[in-house]
Amino acid sequence: MVDGGVVAEQTRKARDALAEHLTRAPILSRLPRPDLARLAVDAREKSYSAGEQVFAEGDAAAQLYLILAGEIEISSGARFTETVRQGFLGEESVLGHEGYVNQARSVSPKTRLLVLDGLAVAEILAGHPRCREDFSLSLLRFGRKEQDALPYPPQGESPVAAESPSKEPGTAVFIGWLLALLLPVALYHLPGLDGFSANSRIFISVFATTILMWVFRLVPDFVAGLLSVLVVLVLGIAPGEVILGGFQSSSFFMAMSIFVLAGVVVASGLVYRLSLILLKRTPPSKFLYNLVLTLAALATTPILPSANGRIGLLSPLLADVIGVLGYRRQGPDANRLAVSVFFGTSLFSAVFLTSKSINFLVFGMLPSQVQDGFHWLNWTLHAAVAALVSLSLLLLLSSLAFRSGERPRLSPVQVQTQLDILGPMSRAEWGAVAGVALLMAGIATTSLHKIQPAWIALALMFLFLAIGTMDKEDFRRKIDWPFLFLLGTLIGLAKTISFLGIDREIGDHLFVLGELMKENLYLFVLALAGLIFLLRFAVSINATVVIMVPILLPLAEAAGINAWVVCFMILTLSEAFFLPYQCSYYMLFRGFNERQKLYLEPSFLHVNLWSILIRMLAIYASIPFWRALEILQ
Repeated sequence: MVDGGVVAEQTRKARDALAEHLTRAPILSRLPRPDLARLAVDAREKSYSAGEQVFAEGDAAAQLYLILAGEIEISSGARFTETVRQGFLGEESVLGHEGYVNQARSVSPKTRLLVLDGLAVAEILAGHPRCREDFSLSLLRFGRKEQDALPYPPQGESPVAAESPSKEPGTAVFIGWLLALLLPVALYHLPGLDGFSANSRIFISVFATTILMWVFRLVPDFVAGLLSVLVVLVLGIAPGEVILGGFQSSSFFMAMSIFVLAGVVVASGLVYRLSLILLKRTPPSKFLYNLVLTLAALATTPILPSANGRIGLLSPLLADVIGVLGYRRQGPDANRLAVSVFFGTSLFSAVFLTSKSINFLVFGMLPSQVQDGFHWLNWTLHAAVAALVSLSLLLLLSSLAFRSGERPRLSPVQVQTQLDILGPMSRAEWGAVAGVALLMAGIATTSLHKIQPAWIALALMFLFLAIGTMDKEDFRRKIDWPFLFLLGTLIGLAKTISFLGIDREIGDHLFVLGELMKENLYLFVLALAGLIFLLRFAVSINATVVIMVPILLPLAEAAGINAWVVCFMILTLSEAFFLPYQCSYYMLFRGFNERQKLYLEPSFLHVNLWSILIRMLAIYASIPFWRALEILQ
């Protein structure tokens, strides 16, 4: 019988050896520790005997190899033959090549190689172009004259992006520009707009052009918004302090500060460490694994003010967890984990003020007396019932939709290896913890110090920049400046709509919604959902919010309904989608899946349809709660 202590000691040594190999590997050792920990999921040590082939010229380039011991003969036909004792082999796998350009064969009787998944390394190197360049140079060291002419993908470009066909302007783009040019003229002369002033008609016409640019993706979103701002300023439709008011609003500075905090948290690797710890300490249960993954995704929601950012952060984690648990890719359990990650990051976007930048816009559009009662913590407390109902129904739905007899094969050794690679908490991680704690404490005590949360967040941003936690280059790259410009213009456009009285005019034509809001809030939710779902077939999530909020806020005021309640409904329902193109962050998630083949899309989209009902039920369940809190009559 094998002694359990001996096995444990051997396992510990193997774990320590793998961690040491990755942290001391050339080129890779310069990567952040969280990236190295991700590579440990598929890393393994393999032995070769003398004369055994590692790979042949033309074989599919799938693995990257690091020589740990022994000698490897590298050759390419009759052109060259070299023997190497250190460094990498198979760099083609991380540079986007379909096949190996050389062949490798073991010379020593006991050659040991560390085998890494080439695609996993390539995806990480996409964010580290200098390391990727070093792998190109590493490959060029073999038979240099023959290799100089190899068709490498452009340096710094991901291999996936290099293979993607370019998109040429098509019929949809032509139709979009045609409508953008003709529709404003038709709208200006539309008889139904006779009751509006000349300035209002001009603004509506130009704003319609902006919406068409959003729908047909003719230009970047913030560029389309700047068009309306430019027209308003040049023609004097509204004062500069109105149309440019978004750039001096607290929502603008809050969003900018949160981007900085989010950048610090993500770069530190804190979220990845917490996810590994949770997975390691979770009892072996399919339900609990999905619950933990959902909660891990949910935990990033108030920290990262971008659904795209959260999806980008957690998609690699999904692949890691599926691998660690030993699930079959595209099997029912892998699909279930995909649902947990995606909806954990997106279903609760309306629950936290800081979960999406558009929430800051909505907050800035609320009346000042309403804003005072719905800062960060209060916003979440009033959305608590919706969050609990959504979480419960999501877990129930995923357990019913994906049933299988597959058993999870969690490897505690592998998880511990990843934690060993991460090492003890770094200064960056402690700084991220301190930043989040200070922000939450400052917001929670607003009633005592009377400082607006936006200025607390701005002070933290100044602190991170002053002490060098985020440098000038990070400040340029990690803040979504195009979205901040879009946010500033959208707040200004909303203020202009109110200044011109357009919202009140349109509200008069939608009196039915106002009556439903006052007489039967449950029917109003149904009508609002139908209107938003119809709009979403042509308009993006953010554009839907921008259109609906200014129209419905005056109706809510007239009906005596709390403005935050109506905004929360709009934010919740606008996130729903029927088709993939309607949701940008699902397209990001889908692209990751197309490379990794993690889940089956038809099964996923079937669950997505049911998630629309979850959003509706969460709102209905919240109405009695809001009445108990006396924010509804």
